[in-house]
Amino acid sequence: MTLRAALIGCGKIGSLMADDPLLAGDVFTHAEAYVRSPASELVAVCDADPVFALRCAERWGVASVFHDVATMLAEAKPDVVSICTPDATHYSVARDVIDRGSSVRAVLCEKPLATSLEEAERLVAVAREKGKLLAVAYMRRYAANINALRAFLSSGQIGAIEGATGWYTKGVLHNGSHWFDLLRMLAGEVVWVEAQNTLREETPDPTLDVSLGLENGALATLRAARADNFTLFEMNLVTERGRVQITDSGHAIAVQRAAPSPRYSGYVELAPDLRQFGDRRDQLLHAVNDLASALAEGRAPACVGEDGLAASRIGAAAIEAARSGRRVEIPQSTETIRAQSDQKEASGRLEVAN
Repeated sequence: MTLRAALIGCGKIGSLMADDPLLAGDVFTHAEAYVRSPASELVAVCDADPVFALRCAERWGVASVFHDVATMLAEAKPDVVSICTPDATHYSVARDVIDRGSSVRAVLCEKPLATSLEEAERLVAVAREKGKLLAVAYMRRYAANINALRAFLSSGQIGAIEGATGWYTKGVLHNGSHWFDLLRMLAGEVVWVEAQNTLREETPDPTLDVSLGLENGALATLRAARADNFTLFEMNLVTERGRVQITDSGHAIAVQRAAPSPRYSGYVELAPDLRQFGDRRDQLLHAVNDLASALAEGRAPACVGEDGLAASRIGAAAIEAARSGRRVEIPQSTETIRAQSDQKEASGRLEVAN
């Protein structure tokens, strides 16, 4: 069955970035993903700005254009809804869709799930209560290269992860949550957080320096960089027998293995491993295909609402730790346990479209 899809929010990630010439050939927006996927049809677009809504509808050949969510839900009757509105509105819009959308079977929400922990918790709870799938668009969850890397790390070829470092820009909730989700995906659960506002950003979503204790006893550190200088997102994982460097926002992955030193007898150094993991293209197309498959198979999508909630918990803990100057513990809740179980099942079934 072809899913009837609707888009709320016709800005950059919703539609506009599809016309960036540097992204030509890469399905990077929700609108294009629904149009390109054989599993879905984009039947409605909605934006409070009539110009954005009309431009999006014309771009993708959609006849139904709306400016308020309630009318769209009542008239278009979508099966799946993408939420691509500003971060602060994610909770209110998603809650509206889940509560009023009698036809809606699944919601694909941009990150973060909400800008407060309480809202994220309520959203996950109400979606579960009403039996609707809630997926979060942490795009690296759907990237071919990141999934191949996770399989490589899980194989134990370079041993267990013993530590992680990274850099990011643009807010601990906004882009920091991407890093936290990737850390959970590759290295496991976070059990405590310490943080400080080194950049002295006085905003609701500051870019913090964060230290994170992992469930396996390893330490991860995330450093804040100024977004007005450049955009930055990278992660460096040190393992028992090597290292993985994720750079270029996740487009580049380099592996090194421990090997006898060619310079010093009796020493072990890191030597390049030239394996290839694939690319980080068409992530939203993969997300839409995975969501359609999850609905058809009655399974969890690859990035569940509980994953979004876990990232929100870490971000909220970082903000509290920076405010108080104290370590904040992260409870391993029933949602986290369920997310781990669902994610394990979903990761084995995720089919990456070519």
